Amino acid sequence: MKKNPSQNLMRQYGALIALIILVVINCFTTKNFISVMTLWNLFTQATTVMILGLGMTIVIATGGINISVGSVLALSSMVLAKFILNGHIVMGVIASLAVAALTGAVTGIIVTKFKVQPMITTLAMMYTLRGIAKLMNGGTRLSYKNAAFSRFAYIKIGGCIPIQFAFIVILSLAIFILMRKTYFGNYVEAYGDNALATRISGINVVAVVTMCYVLCNVLACVAAIIETSSITCADPVNMGLNKETDAIAAVVVGGTPMSGGKPNIGGMLCGALVLQLITIMINMNNIPYSGISVAIGIIIKAAIIVVSLYVQNCRDKKV
Repeated sequence: MKKNPSQNLMRQYGALIALIILVVINCFTTKNFISVMTLWNLFTQATTVMILGLGMTIVIATGGINISVGSVLALSSMVLAKFILNGHIVMGVIASLAVAALTGAVTGIIVTKFKVQPMITTLAMMYTLRGIAKLMNGGTRLSYKNAAFSRFAYIKIGGCIPIQFAFIVILSLAIFILMRKTYFGNYVEAYGDNALATRISGINVVAVVTMCYVLCNVLACVAAIIETSSITCADPVNMGLNKETDAIAAVVVGGTPMSGGKPNIGGMLCGALVLQLITIMINMNNIPYSGISVAIGIIIKAAIIVVSLYVQNCRDKKV
């Protein structure tokens, strides 16, 4: 079967094209949309989803999924807040990152060693970790008073660029290099394309896949650190709630196949911005909130169709 350039183009750049179209539409239809404030609000409000999406992209590239990242975020935030209450910010950051990495390692080992489906494994982890987070303070918010840490999320680089934007740029570049310029990235993509062939080739797939879940959870912890700083508390009930679905949606809209394979980091970032831009657009135009779900649902379905056609086209070429 001949290669379909339009499908490949839409998979790679569909989210970017959608983002550009939405920006142009908003420039003409949304009052006060064209401003630096709106631009930075778009990035800061999408920060959590973009950081979670980076980790989710890595896991989905293996053909897996991680629906426990929202709970990892909540647990990491609670661990961090506990340490901050005692004045140990650095130790709190290290401890929260360690907890996130440990939970990721446990998830990866269960998936690879015990051959449990990623959806089932991470579903169990989602409830378990959220439950532990609630137990840490009786299911209530854990507030702290630390001016230095609270100001962290509001730092402006050069007086205008939010610290969240810097985090997104640095983390995205790091993950892009990891996935596109290293053996690890090649192993992840190979495993996502053909798990059996990758095992036979002698690659330590247990280590590779487990590291993917570790990275995913560590990135969830980074999102927790930023979010905990911005709201000056840890909320075990609401923090990270349903964020896993937003991250998955960003990955899908960004063009990474759910069946595994080539990760699209840039596409995921654009996908997250598209989803956040829809929310901003609806809020600024006083459209009923239910319209957000409808619009996002339509975009996700369109993205799934495009990516599915691309994957099928690739498979037909191999036959």
